[in-house]
Amino acid sequence: MDSQIREPLRRNLDRHASIHSDLPTRKLSVQEAARFLGLSVSTLNKMRLNGTGSRYLKLGRRVLYDIRDLQEWAAERTRSHTSQDLD
Repeated sequence: MDSQIREPLRRNLDRHASIHSDLPTRKLSVQEAARFLGLSVSTLNKMRLNGTGSRYLKLGRRVLYDIRDLQEWAAERTRSHTSQDLD
């Protein structure tokens, strides 16, 4: 391949890699997300149904979670004493 073709191709690959460099390699299934959070699958499903759970991705019938969304959701629930509400 001559340099006129290689250089634009290399720049395109570099740009693509930098755009996606912070993306995880895969999303977590409901079972994996529940295990990550220390919750039961049933509890996580109920929270999703009630709108009180973490953000999730719906692909057809499949529900997937991004680990960053789970971490953010859990961090928002950090409390220093029991009298704080979760609203």
